[in-house]
Amino acid sequence: MESLLKQRDARPLFSDHTAAIASEGSAGWAIADAAADASGRGEDVVSLCLGDTSFDTPDRILATAIASLRGGRTHYAPVPGTPELRANIAAAQTRFDGQAWQAEQVTVFGGAQNALFATLMAVAGAGDEVLYFEPWYATYEATIRAGGAIAKPIKLSFESPSCKLSELALIAAITDRTRAIVLNSPNNPGGYVFGRSDLEVVARVAQQYNLWIISDEVYRSAVFDDEYSSITSFPDVLDRTIIINSLSKSHAMTGWRVGWALAPLAAAQHLQNLAQCMLFGSPTFIQDAAATALEAAGDEEMKYFSGELRRRRDIMCKALSAIQRLRFTRPRGGMFCFVDVSETGLSGSHFAEKLFRSDGLAVVPGTAFGPNMSDFIRISFSASEEIIENGMERLRRFCATL
Repeated sequence: MESLLKQRDARPLFSDHTAAIASEGSAGWAIADAAADASGRGEDVVSLCLGDTSFDTPDRILATAIASLRGGRTHYAPVPGTPELRANIAAAQTRFDGQAWQAEQVTVFGGAQNALFATLMAVAGAGDEVLYFEPWYATYEATIRAGGAIAKPIKLSFESPSCKLSELALIAAITDRTRAIVLNSPNNPGGYVFGRSDLEVVARVAQQYNLWIISDEVYRSAVFDDEYSSITSFPDVLDRTIIINSLSKSHAMTGWRVGWALAPLAAAQHLQNLAQCMLFGSPTFIQDAAATALEAAGDEEMKYFSGELRRRRDIMCKALSAIQRLRFTRPRGGMFCFVDVSETGLSGSHFAEKLFRSDGLAVVPGTAFGPNMSDFIRISFSASEEIIENGMERLRRFCATL
């Protein structure tokens, strides 16, 4: 017995999954966390790290949440979501792309990240492969790997504004274990928007090789210079497409944590089973507020927020253009400028660390978004105009000392 106890004591305490979810992406938030701690201590710091706008949630949405709380809507909700919210999500998607979406295809989750996690668990198991594009959102790699799947990145080209995806490179990455392609447009961090030609490539390859398409469309309400196209504009792939979205960016509701997956009925059933295991339903009063957000009146709010973000993007781009040795492509959507700092002689990580230590400006190093992104930093223009201008002055001052 004593020998057995010693053997148990020698065992590792954690599962292999902990190694799978420890990625550069998760480490990329260290400066953001340090800035939050410093701000809490009253220090003079500016954080341009997160895609969390300075806008307040619209009053009509708040009013619904308050009325719902006072009306006793604090009990269990149906696991897939309340009927009203699911119907409004389907209706909003139909207004957007003209396809005949149904409430039964919707599963409500605690934010888009939660919906993405569940979707990947549903379509890719241990040893399966999921393709995604670099630069990628910081959590993608760990989210794919969490269930044992293999994350296979494909580097994008930025030579052409309308064609970033090589069909040959995409096909070359496919094996008999490949299960899905993850799209993110508008992209976080790159700010690019996939054109029709790129989407045609994805649709064609997914059909040819029988792959799922997971379309992360969280930033689609913030497209500034193009008409946004979704993969759902290709009806032939609707039976293999799962849309991930939320209200975080479109309706200034990051802290509400409400998102969803919109999927073919067979996939929706599996997602609802996962929601039962993971959440057992989302808060009813929050879903009531979300249903109000997605009424047709909310479309005008989205246009207002998008217009304000475009103005803030222009302020940041003008300031960045005046700083020597910084290179960037003007983002066509999203909330970020992705800036190449290699001409300063510093890597993105060293640049971000020195910038925070010397001038109290927090940005995210590019390594969070892929191994080939080590020369970059990501800067958010979702803050107020005053904070953006303060941050750009700190960045200009820092670069002048290099």
